[in-house]
Amino acid sequence: MTSPVAAADSAGRFQVLALDGGGAKALFSAHVLARLEADLGIRVADAFDLITGTSAGGIIALALGAGLRPAEIAAQYESLVATVFPRSRRRWWRFPGRLTHPAYDASVLRRALEGVLGTRLLGDSCKRLVIPSWDVQTASVHLFKTPHHDRLRRDWKIPMADVAMATSAAPTYFAAAQVDGHRLIDGGVWANNASVVGITEAVSMFGIPLAAVAVLNIGTMDQVAHRARRLDTGGLAAWARSAVPLVLTASSRGAQGIAEHLAGPHNYSRFDAIVPGGLYALDDANPADLTAYAATASRNLSPVFTARFAAHRAPVYTPPAWARKAPADPAGTRRADQPPDQENTTDAPR
Repeated sequence: MTSPVAAADSAGRFQVLALDGGGAKALFSAHVLARLEADLGIRVADAFDLITGTSAGGIIALALGAGLRPAEIAAQYESLVATVFPRSRRRWWRFPGRLTHPAYDASVLRRALEGVLGTRLLGDSCKRLVIPSWDVQTASVHLFKTPHHDRLRRDWKIPMADVAMATSAAPTYFAAAQVDGHRLIDGGVWANNASVVGITEAVSMFGIPLAAVAVLNIGTMDQVAHRARRLDTGGLAAWARSAVPLVLTASSRGAQGIAEHLAGPHNYSRFDAIVPGGLYALDDANPADLTAYAATASRNLSPVFTARFAAHRAPVYTPPAWARKAPADPAGTRRADQPPDQENTTDAPR
């Protein structure tokens, strides 16, 4: 479970799938993976030893860990977006309320996520996962991890839906998520592109040599935005609409450069669609457009995936025995498919 031999294939190669955040635009990522599976007749997840994703990318990563195929995820995600981001919430007369409250109802998001992920725990994942979030109480990085190392003793007991809420709680869009005593917000505030997170996990937790790590990074459409010169000397009013997309783009581009520098250009592959700025937002993206852009991106990705990633088959990940026993919840209930409780380990490292 913890050694390089167990984590990598016989050639020592370790492959990471990194999925960017992007709200509604992450439907693009799901469709790219779905088209890739349809074209090549494969299960994409089988080629990766570790999957990491932030915000909406984290939701897709969790769904892959839950055993869903990308085509299923795309269908469910399109429904989720329509439910969570209703057009009625974006009417002009609702804007004053957004000055003092989140734009969207987190309870609606939770119900939608539970509809996709069910009652599964993070420890139920069939893939190794790392999902970034940010702790606003302690102003620190918070990473949710499957129990793929002996010291990761806490997070496996957390429901996948809770993890999804934490990584996607974008400020001003949703209230902060309360998970395991932490106040958590969208991991995109520091790692919208989780490629470096995946590389770090491979090297630090599994002892994989940096030269053996290969990363496939899927974006959520790169919008080429025009930034008016008035922003150079602008204040809050001028920057209000530009700040969030700018920070997310800068975070992703910065991580992309670092990841490519660390892994090398032949071991880092990023796929995205370049589109005009202002067409799409975290809460507003036309599903038909995203599907069309994904068709083009997946056509370009297919030969690269075949050449760089397809030959690798990740060893089957099996959670340790101690992480296959889920504790009772505070009310004393447990899932019907879970065996009796084990000794509580909530004070152990995650």
